[in-house]
Amino acid sequence: MITVQHEGSLITVGVFGEFTVSDYQVFEREVLATLRLTGQVDLLVDLRDMLKYTLDVAWEDIRFVRAHAHDFRRVAVIARDEFTVWLGWLTRLLTNADVRVFDDEDSARDWATEGASITSVSTTMNYTTLISVADLARQLGDPGLVVFDCRHDLVNKTIGGESYAKSHLAGAHFAHVDRDLAGPLTGRNGRHPLPDRDTFIAWLGRMGVTRQSQVVGYDSGGGMYGARLWWMLKHWLGHEKVAVLDGGWDAWVKTGHPVTAEVPKPSPATYEAATAPGAVDVSYVLAHLGKPDMRVIDARAADRFRGQNETIDPVGGHIPGAVNRFFRENLDPMGFFKPAADLHAAFEPLVKGMPLDQVVHSCGSGISAAHNILAMEVAGMRGTKLYPGSWSEWCADPARPIET
Repeated sequence: MITVQHEGSLITVGVFGEFTVSDYQVFEREVLATLRLTGQVDLLVDLRDMLKYTLDVAWEDIRFVRAHAHDFRRVAVIARDEFTVWLGWLTRLLTNADVRVFDDEDSARDWATEGASITSVSTTMNYTTLISVADLARQLGDPGLVVFDCRHDLVNKTIGGESYAKSHLAGAHFAHVDRDLAGPLTGRNGRHPLPDRDTFIAWLGRMGVTRQSQVVGYDSGGGMYGARLWWMLKHWLGHEKVAVLDGGWDAWVKTGHPVTAEVPKPSPATYEAATAPGAVDVSYVLAHLGKPDMRVIDARAADRFRGQNETIDPVGGHIPGAVNRFFRENLDPMGFFKPAADLHAAFEPLVKGMPLDQVVHSCGSGISAAHNILAMEVAGMRGTKLYPGSWSEWCADPARPIET
């Protein structure tokens, strides 16, 4: 049996009787949830009433600690002498943590609580995929940081701006998905075509973004709209220091971080863009259709991919030969991106060993497909491309083949 309590970044664990795998899995979930909100954790483990632990628990412990060796700050253990061997290899695995053994709970708690008040502040921001709530909270207000609120809804297109006007992260600018992150519609170029490149660059300059800025985008849609901003900067303009807030607006508010209705006044700057070959157009997709040198991954829900329940585009279906990976499958039940190993295991069967620069992502209009690109980069799978026009552009021409 196991009990778990939270006090900020301090997690207190008590083990009673036999320590089983199911108990350990509870511990694992609780630690991961706290890590995503606080960045690092302090741990107080009371093993005085633990009678034994099984071999499968030991292996699970080794796997988990190896994967998160850098995520623990202070680990206080209250244990009897017979568990000194276990504590010995635990200490060796937690190379960056301060691990100490205590005889009583008061001494252990005092030491661990003292550690819980210690925060590590990065002096150099270099976030290129995701940034945690804890890390963003520590960096908020840094003059080198530019934050964009990308909240949006594909059906109610005014809700993002209305939500921003009510409250947002301090210093955050609003990025409208239709107006700032997309260009004019022609009826044949999809629902969210890329804007004119120079127009987008000029907008970034007006918002105070420079080549040296650390840019962060957030939304309340699981990172879908923030990922669009991320992709445009990183893979269209070659800006490396851009990230999406993991957990987004909901995680920020849930953890009690401050918000404001005050609209910041940007300090205009000159943005110097580079060239990044992250996009392919409809001609490219047509030219490679049915050939072994292209794999299309569609980020829409499975029913829309199959041509069922299509409520946004006039025609249902998908690009022939495409495979489906609904973008929300990249998230855990709490709305955070799944661990890198899990994402890699999910995308590897879809890629099937192909060179990553032959993988093309599509969706309805080039929005949620960016979420899959981000998830693959979290998994260490970089180099895939986006088809910005996606299904809404593809199906606008009846001469193009479709599959259901």
